[in-house]
Amino acid sequence: MLSSLPLISVLIPVYNVEAFVREAVLSICNQTYKNIEIIVVDDCSTDHTYSVVAELVKIDPRIKLFKNRENSKIVKTLNFALEQAKGDFIARMDGDDISTPERLEKQLEFLLENPNYNLIGSHVNTIDASNRLIGKQEMPIGDSIINKTIKYASPVLHIWLARRDVYNKLNGYREIPGAEDYDFLLRMHSLGLSFTNLNSFEYSVRIRDGNTTSTIGFNQRLMSNYVVELYEMRVKSGKDNFSPVNVQNYLSYYSRYKEDFDKSNILLKKAFMAKAHKNFFKMFVFLVRSVCKSKFQSQYLFKRIIFKLLSKG
Repeated sequence: MLSSLPLISVLIPVYNVEAFVREAVLSICNQTYKNIEIIVVDDCSTDHTYSVVAELVKIDPRIKLFKNRENSKIVKTLNFALEQAKGDFIARMDGDDISTPERLEKQLEFLLENPNYNLIGSHVNTIDASNRLIGKQEMPIGDSIINKTIKYASPVLHIWLARRDVYNKLNGYREIPGAEDYDFLLRMHSLGLSFTNLNSFEYSVRIRDGNTTSTIGFNQRLMSNYVVELYEMRVKSGKDNFSPVNVQNYLSYYSRYKEDFDKSNILLKKAFMAKAHKNFFKMFVFLVRSVCKSKFQSQYLFKRIIFKLLSKG
């Protein structure tokens, strides 16, 4: 166990996850590192998510439960949770995922032993609604590989632990829905703040119907492109032109491509399902049809291939 005990604030935004939120929150309550506060913010769920967490509050006073007055979406919910946080370190957690018991202890130990790093993620497993393991994702490790991969995809998933002063320097998350985490890392990179991943699997991301991971939409693909464009602006001139108005203009400009992308996404999901059933011929057919249907899908898949190749060094 670590000799010093800084406080970790764990931010958990939740929305309509009544079937999974108890297990998610308990995976944080049961961490080997105990000096934590758990800030759960319900974004006006229409199911029993809030009441499930309210029951957990009765058995663990470290849980602080809040509810938005109106459905505010992920960025505003995260920034509200951040305002409530008192910790020296900030961790992220989703309301339908699972953390390993030693996740926070290992991440904190790394940051305390490596003061040149400001944020640390990990490799992740992917699980289905029944907790069955359906995949693994190894994330890049080390400055050299991260510098090479950062413009192709986010090199650290949002389930990181970060020093509080990083959030202070960046003034929290920006209103770029679907890519707020990627934008956060790119802004860190612009300031020369280092981040990496543990060489271990400390988190399970759940893939299910209706959650963000399984409903990656056109706007999210666009926003991932947009934050890279903002990053390149900062590289050239030291600043970018981000504004909520510019975000909406960007989305509106490319909206005419959405219908083809949605059709392509259906084909891509069929390819993933075929892969899960080890029908690789069927997977290949659906994948080719998906790529041909949308240039944004082909662009995304090309970036993912480059990202994976570079991640392996």
